[in-house]
Amino acid sequence: MKNSTRLLLVMLLVLGTSSCRYEDGPYISFSSPETRLVGYWKLSKTELNGNEVTTPSNISNMPGNYFAFFIERMLAVTTVKDGVITESVSGYWEFQNNEKELIVNFVLANKKYSYIAEIKRLTKKELVYEYTDENGDTWNLTFDSRSNLYY
Repeated sequence: MKNSTRLLLVMLLVLGTSSCRYEDGPYISFSSPETRLVGYWKLSKTELNGNEVTTPSNISNMPGNYFAFFIERMLAVTTVKDGVITESVSGYWEFQNNEKELIVNFVLANKKYSYIAEIKRLTKKELVYEYTDENGDTWNLTFDSRSNLYY
C-alpha cells in the first residue's frame, strides 16, 4: 500500500510539472492547449509597453474586439469602432515552441497583422499573450472566453 501511494505521488508530480507550460498557468490541466484555445474570445485588456491603453493606435488591439480561433487553424477578428463593424478578410493561427508561442496572422481594415506571441496564460476562461511589434513596442493582450464552441 505504501509503495502504491508513493508511485501515485510521483506520477502526479511528473504530470504536474510537465503540464505547466505557461508562465502564469494553469499549473495542471487535463485539456490540451488547442482545446483551451479554440473558441471565441473577447479582448478585455490591452497593455502597451506595460501601460494599459483603451484606445490604441493599432485597431486590432482595441479592447472589445473579438478573436475567433477555429480548430482548422483559421482565425477571424472582429472590431467595432464608432458603430462600424469590421471583420478580418483572412487569418490563421498556429502553435510553435512546444505550444508556448502562438503564431497569429490576419488582415483587418486593409492592414496585415503578423506576429509571434508568447503565451503567458491559457485556461478555458482566460488567454493572455504578449508580442513585440515591428516598431519594438510590446503588447500584452488579455482575453476572456466567450464560448466553448469547437468548429
